[in-house]
Amino acid sequence: MKKLIQNLSSKITLIVLFFLIVSSFQFSYAQNAIEKENASINLSYKISNGIKSIKAIVERKINGKYFGVENLKLNLYLTAVKAYDATNAEGLLATLSTNADGEVNFNFSPAFYKATANKHDFNFIVNSVENPLFEDLSAEIILNDYALDLKIAAVDTISSATAKISKYENEVLIPAAEIELKLAIKKTFGLLPFGEEGTVTDENGEVMADIPADVPGNANHTITIVARFIDEENAGVIEVSKDTPWKILPKANAIPERTLWSTGHNAPIPLVIVTISLIAFIWGIIIYLVSLLIKIKKLGNKKNNSKQLN
Repeated sequence: MKKLIQNLSSKITLIVLFFLIVSSFQFSYAQNAIEKENASINLSYKISNGIKSIKAIVERKINGKYFGVENLKLNLYLTAVKAYDATNAEGLLATLSTNADGEVNFNFSPAFYKATANKHDFNFIVNSVENPLFEDLSAEIILNDYALDLKIAAVDTISSATAKISKYENEVLIPAAEIELKLAIKKTFGLLPFGEEGTVTDENGEVMADIPADVPGNANHTITIVARFIDEENAGVIEVSKDTPWKILPKANAIPERTLWSTGHNAPIPLVIVTISLIAFIWGIIIYLVSLLIKIKKLGNKKNNSKQLN
């Protein structure tokens, strides 16, 4: 009997193990069978006062609308997908994760600028680290390092800005003609353009425009002028800015005075004292009346009790 029970228990154990193994295989197969989602990656670059950056935006389409892909790791490479080479800064430069909007900005270290000091054409590659939810992503962007210069001159009461853009050909700087350059004044919430719209550079790669004399500057008696070139072909922006002395200051907010028509926190102090005193006096009377009513009620209760005793 004992042997029979032992044989049955061993067989049951084997059957249970068999089903557990089959279930684990089915679960792993089901996980692998989940179809990965498709997403898109868009790249753009910006060079501001010589500082380069690459921006990547990863989005997926749901019901006809695009949403950012959060927490997706992206690798940034220069020239080729390989390990980093410190001699020329080629290969893997950085690995970052996208934010809640599906965006990530790649900035570069001083070592990168030192290693690429004589390099003016860049081919950046961005691809995604393997992810169980999304298909592998990859995109490339070309960055052409133009030389953009800005000069500001003042004659009497008229100030003018001159921007010059040059491109590298065989390691030689050549003025870039027939390129649209925009001049603008940097304000708190954006850029205020000035000069003729659609102005292109001349044979010297230059554009010039007078700075509007009635535009308020910065609080430190300066105004910030920006020259910007939009590289539409490669989704990039190259800009340079410069501060120049300026006489017109931004309008200062008037210091609020304590007047009868001011808001509550700027009311005259005597009026505040009188108002608070009146409110306190009225509440005092109300409290006093309530206390009298309580005393009267207590006295009434005592008389009723004494009558009942008698």
